[in-house]
Parts: sequence; C-alpha cells; structure tokens
Amino acid sequence: MAESPIVPAPDLIAAFKGAMRRLAATVTIVSTGSDGERQGMTATAVTSVTTDPPAILVCVNQSASLHPALQDGTRFCVNLLHNRHAEVAGAFGGKLQGAERFSAGEWADGPHGVPYLVDAQANIFCRVDALMLYGTHTIFVGKVEEVRLFGDVSPLIYQDGRYIKAS
Repeated sequence: MAESPIVPAPDLIAAFKGAMRRLAATVTIVSTGSDGERQGMTATAVTSVTTDPPAILVCVNQSASLHPALQDGTRFCVNLLHNRHAEVAGAFGGKLQGAERFSAGEWADGPHGVPYLVDAQANIFCRVDALMLYGTHTIFVGKVEEVRLFGDVSPLIYQDGRYIKAS
C-alpha cells in the first residue's frame, strides 16, 4: 500500500477540511430559550463525554448567534434528528434566521423553557457545566439533566457537504 503524501503547511487547512468532509456525523439541532426568546443552530460537532455523570460536548463557533446564550451558562437541548428532518436541519443551518427557524418542525417548551423538537430521535436536556475557548470555537460541556427518546433509530447524517438519510 502506498503511503499518503505529507501535506505542506499552506495547504493544511484545505486538507483538514477535506478530511472532515469524509467524517460522517449525526445531525443535531442545539436549542435554547429564555424569557420567551428561542435560539438554535444545526450542529454535527457533538459527542458524549462521560456516562458518570452523563455529559455531552458541543462545539459552537464564537460568531454563531447561539454562542452568547450558551456562554452565559444557560440550559440547552441537543435534538438528534431523524432522517426525515433534512428541511428542519436546513432551516437551522442558515436558510432561516433567529426565531423564524422554529417555524420548521414541531417544537415545544421543555424543562426550564428550553425548546425541543417533539419528534426528534432523542432530546438531551443539559445545563452548561464547563466551557473552553479554542480557536474560532467554544467547546461547551453540558451536564445531562433529562433525556427523551422517540421512535425508531434512523439518523440524518451529514457527510461531504450534504445530508444523507440513513435507513
């Protein structure tokens, strides 16, 4: 097997982006709300941290509209999308802005007024427990307070710049 060439530094960012396009990820929507104001964004940089205590990690660009609310330590929900939610993911991924995003899909207010997608595969309700700035993003660790499961397991996947409906 031939060795892969080492990528020179000026092309490192482009090569890294190309590599990450090959990393398939479940699509989620991170949502929060306070004082009747809802915010949310599509995210794939989400993973579990530990089961004891239950915790999840979410990476958010510091320029995202959701960032200030999370940085203030608010509660949030990670909504794991079903393969039928491509339009909802698109709305939260930039097709719609602000509270208008919540017109896509069926949303309800959960614990502490945090909005959640009613028919998501799972809703993971958290509170910000730790954060770390790194480059253009902030890594938020959410301590899980409640989990709701819904329906079958058939995730919406993001790979190579597009949504893939897993069966």
